[in-house]
Amino acid sequence: PQYDLKSGKVSGAEALLRWYNPTLGQVPPDRFISVAEETGIIIDIGYFVFKEACREYMRWKAEGLYIDKLSINISSVQFREGDLFENFKKIMEKEGVSPQNIEIEITEYFIMEYSTTNLTILEDFRRAGCHISIDDFGTGYSSMSYMKSLPLDTIKIDKSFVMDLPDDTHDVEVSKAIIALSNSLGYRVIAEGIETELQEIFLRENGCNVGQGYYFA
Repeated sequence: PQYDLKSGKVSGAEALLRWYNPTLGQVPPDRFISVAEETGIIIDIGYFVFKEACREYMRWKAEGLYIDKLSINISSVQFREGDLFENFKKIMEKEGVSPQNIEIEITEYFIMEYSTTNLTILEDFRRAGCHISIDDFGTGYSSMSYMKSLPLDTIKIDKSFVMDLPDDTHDVEVSKAIIALSNSLGYRVIAEGIETELQEIFLRENGCNVGQGYYFA
């Protein structure tokens, strides 16, 4: 769940993928996602996750549980498919999900593969009503020019900058800078990996909008 840092109300959720294998046990995503991307299996996984997340969202809605946005991670590899948007649009229509309730999450690695095709697909999602967020912000290849040109709605502060707040001076200044920059550009800011009350207080007092992490759930 993602929650408003001022009111404490749940405002959204992020769909996360976990894999339990009878032989390997619980396999974390940082082990299997990279292999899936290298082999191309991530495309099938991506469609499976998007479909299941949309179905789950509609199940929640039928049970009276309404949240504003459901965030779904899309691999940069999947954006190489020219018909990605049309395929996802068909899934949303079939499952009855409004695009306004879907947030497409891309990572900073997406920026490395920044291209006209990628930008066009993102704009298609945005025109349809979906929201766009960039995950793991500050860990890789972000630049001011990309922030200006990509059709973004949300910036997510990576948990590596959150875990040592408010004691680590470097993380304090980086987090403040990301929040200030995002707010000045009109982006919503989400902090990942909040695990303590002090982290939550710091982020709320410095203008972060939304949080997620084990402290809340």
